[in-house]
Amino acid sequence: MAVIWPEGVDRIPADRWTGEPLEGLALNYDTVENHGWYANLDHTVDQLAAFARRGDLFVDYSGGTGILAKRLLDRLGDKEVGILIVDSSPKFLRLALEKFKKDERVGFRRIRYLKEEGRLQRLDEVLDPALRERGADAIVSTNAIHLYYGLEDTVRSWRELLRPTGRLYIQSGNIRHPDIPDDEWIIDETVEVIHQVALGIVEEDDRFAKYRAALADTEYRDAHDALRKKYFLPVRPLEYYLDTLRKGDFDVTAVERRRIPARVEEWYEFLSVYHEGVLGWVGGAEKIVGAEPTDEVVTDRLQLMREAMEQIFRGAFEFGASWSYITCEPRAD
Repeated sequence: MAVIWPEGVDRIPADRWTGEPLEGLALNYDTVENHGWYANLDHTVDQLAAFARRGDLFVDYSGGTGILAKRLLDRLGDKEVGILIVDSSPKFLRLALEKFKKDERVGFRRIRYLKEEGRLQRLDEVLDPALRERGADAIVSTNAIHLYYGLEDTVRSWRELLRPTGRLYIQSGNIRHPDIPDDEWIIDETVEVIHQVALGIVEEDDRFAKYRAALADTEYRDAHDALRKKYFLPVRPLEYYLDTLRKGDFDVTAVERRRIPARVEEWYEFLSVYHEGVLGWVGGAEKIVGAEPTDEVVTDRLQLMREAMEQIFRGAFEFGASWSYITCEPRAD
């Protein structure tokens, strides 16, 4: 077998999370692998598979439960390419470990939150010295870059780890590409529209009259608006990401936009898990009012979400979501 892991490096770290039981949140999230809109990974898998060479080591940054890793390994067959899944969620990493613990090609590292400094660890703080010295042949970030607060530091850490001949592959459905057609959606922006349509339903439909009084409270509404924006961050333009990458010593070699069909019912199923973030103002979000919603409140939130989506998408089976793909090379010194 090709040498992937440097001598003395354990692909499975001796961390407490590796022995924890599987969590329902991770198991529920992992089901998105079966959703049609996760075809957004197909192009990235094509890119990585075409680039992969025997003995390479790829870093799957924000790799979560290992959805991308599984698809890439399925494509590569028995090709000896290593994948290091790096993520901040021990629950997600634990599920990824369950999937790949017998596959010597897959390793795992957790990014911890440094509370006193108010930030996540950088890659150089997470990886073993031998891994840092070896470097990565490719770094990939899928469906996550729009969530990064300290993007400049993250990009710098990628550049420091990436070998001179390496590649950086980024993609997200929450980047505003300047050429997005009128009939395509930035996928997370559907949440704001669902919120607005649901407000109209509550104001007009007496089935939901009991929620009207709270909406007259400006402080209450503002708090829930802020919560929604924490769950689903405001979308930033493509140029913001390109500028940050160039400032971080990357040359952008390709930018593509692709239309990914998203089934309305599957997007509803995904958003229903985050009903507090989408429509927490219905009955009050626990993080704001300090009490868990009743079963009746949750049922009303989901009903409002469904009816709002029916209005927005006019009963259509699916909608077009806009995905942006960015490929970079490390700039020569």
